[in-house]
Amino acid sequence: MHVVLRVFISAVSSEFGPARDAIAADLRARGVFVRVQSDFRQEAADTLLRKLHDYVRDCGRVVCVIGAAPGAFPTADEATPFAPMLPPGITEASYTQWEFFFARHFNRRLSVHVATAAVRFADGRTSAADLPPPQQRFVDHLVKEKGIDWSGFATPDQLRIAVLREDWNPGDKPIVLPYGSLGALFKGRDAFLRRLHDSLHRPDGGTAAIAGRAVHGMGGVGKTRAAVEYALAYAADYTALLFVLADTPDNFRRNLAELTGPLLLTEHHAAEQEIRLNAVLAWLRANPGWLLILDNLDSEPALAEAQRLMGSMGSGHVVLTSRLTRFGRGVEKLDLDVLRPEDATAFLLEATADSRRAAADDATQARAIADELGHLALALEMAAATIERRALGFAAYRALWREARDKVLGWAEPKLLDYPRAVAATWQTSVQQLSDPGRLLLELLAFLTPDPVPEFLLDVPVPGASLADAREALADLAAYSLVTRGKDAPRFAVHRLVQDVTRRALADAGTAQERLTQALSWVNAAFTGDPGDVRSWARLDPLAPHAEAVAGHADAAGIAAPTARLMGGLGLLFGVKALHGRAEPLYRRALAIDEASFGRDHPNVARDLNNLAQLLQATNRLAEAEPLMRRALAIDEASFGRDHPNVAIRLNNLAALLQATNRLAEAEPLMRRALAITFAFERSTGHTHPSRKTGENNYAVLLAEMGKTQSEIDGTIAELRREAGLDTA
Repeated sequence: MHVVLRVFISAVSSEFGPARDAIAADLRARGVFVRVQSDFRQEAADTLLRKLHDYVRDCGRVVCVIGAAPGAFPTADEATPFAPMLPPGITEASYTQWEFFFARHFNRRLSVHVATAAVRFADGRTSAADLPPPQQRFVDHLVKEKGIDWSGFATPDQLRIAVLREDWNPGDKPIVLPYGSLGALFKGRDAFLRRLHDSLHRPDGGTAAIAGRAVHGMGGVGKTRAAVEYALAYAADYTALLFVLADTPDNFRRNLAELTGPLLLTEHHAAEQEIRLNAVLAWLRANPGWLLILDNLDSEPALAEAQRLMGSMGSGHVVLTSRLTRFGRGVEKLDLDVLRPEDATAFLLEATADSRRAAADDATQARAIADELGHLALALEMAAATIERRALGFAAYRALWREARDKVLGWAEPKLLDYPRAVAATWQTSVQQLSDPGRLLLELLAFLTPDPVPEFLLDVPVPGASLADAREALADLAAYSLVTRGKDAPRFAVHRLVQDVTRRALADAGTAQERLTQALSWVNAAFTGDPGDVRSWARLDPLAPHAEAVAGHADAAGIAAPTARLMGGLGLLFGVKALHGRAEPLYRRALAIDEASFGRDHPNVARDLNNLAQLLQATNRLAEAEPLMRRALAIDEASFGRDHPNVAIRLNNLAALLQATNRLAEAEPLMRRALAITFAFERSTGHTHPSRKTGENNYAVLLAEMGKTQSEIDGTIAELRREAGLDTA
């Protein structure tokens, strides 16, 4: 999204008027929108200081030119509303000084240029060597304040050169939002958006701390939509518009770390999530003036993690969407209610104007539907999509909705506590209109997460299910607003309430286990590639949250296979990225499942033991890792024989652990034996064992640590090759 850079040049006209105007002309020639204080004097209404405040608030950069004169001062009545923006020790300020303080308050990018010699005024006078007290106090504050870089100039030409050599390319504003604006169809929220805006931009909001606001309301009320529409409506206020799904602490950290991509950070390809997360936090600190939406922050642990990380984000605005009712310090709650009946009615009438079967009583029928849907934004969007897709009249839709409502009201009462009945009933109405493939796809997607689903998953056949054209099925779901398709990438998302209602309906029909098994097998079939190879991450990373979710559902339902395999694969991916806290419970659960399924001495159990032991060693828990490695070695020796290549891998791992604990004499025979197995494999098959080179290097390092010379090391390895019958030439 291209944005016009809005700039304000602050300078005392009597000192720097000609130089300021020349710089403004130069910047305008580069496509920059520039204003100076004199541009506001002829405008009607409001005070000059208020106009300056509003423009600086809405612009992207401020150039401050500081000389000997403070310039004119506003009246006390003008300045009083903005007094909280003045720093300690400053009780009054001139207009040009206020322009600086406004820029600091709103975290606008500042370019500060200070005259280092006497300045010849526009009327021919020369400035005095000593500054007037108000200007001296201001300059003293400028010098002492942290985070202010400034350059000096002695002539107007030096000032002009200093300003123009800065980067004035407005570029592209980073925008990461799940969807675009509804435009004129976004009804009844203008006052709420203004309230949110005014709350975030209050003069007493502080200059350094993050301004946090929570958009609070029940499920289906339209919290996410309101936050996104706010971002787009006030995009000019912000240097970046960012969106992160934050329903769990892990998802919050993972999704925040993934912003390294759209922010074009060099750490984007780093394996460790912490490196990427810290890079994003550093960007937020270095680039004030951003807006960050934290969506679906509906659990106390997720809120605690959000508040912890907000302290590391520098200066910006954070908007949370949440069903929680209490928030910590620094986060104010703004309640979002259902739409007013007239706004809900207007939405239905306008959204279906080109598709529904018109009738004389449409306004009355639309009002009746809006009332029955409880004026819930999500339910209204789904209803409009069904009417449009089926070219229904409002009366026909009401008949469909009543059938669904009867079914929903028949569900057990406890199941209705965490979402509105109107959403469930509207969902049922939409689902009844789906094609069989569309309904099947929705039921599979119900066991994933609300995170964006990569469309390449649709190209993977669903084991045990007849879904010939998954992309057509997706189009069917999108037509009824049951999924939201990404505008910037081939991906889509299912609203969590729709997922929840779908799972409940499947449980009610007794088909949940069948669909869960199919969803599990589907994601498992798609989760392919080597987690240790960065080239596989483009496929594995977007699947990971869905794999974790469906594996969790399957484990809770007692489905063992391929749950353990999927958990193990996720553990490997997280482990490679040093996300040990996420990998360990997956490894432990995969081990428990395989032990229960195959017994304690199965090769799958050895694999799980090895994975867990490697993680324990990586996190410096060597005493816990060693017995697991020894047990894995014993299982593979019993299963495959003492000379199997798998045994060589186990021997190497155990030897490396012993080496790490300085038990070199114990490690040497294990590593020697592992290398002998790889040489024997090479002789018998004619192919080089994949781990042979690594084994040779590891053994050479071990022997060197034991005091062997390079000649002795080479001789020992050559002897092993001869014993295996390999040519050592």
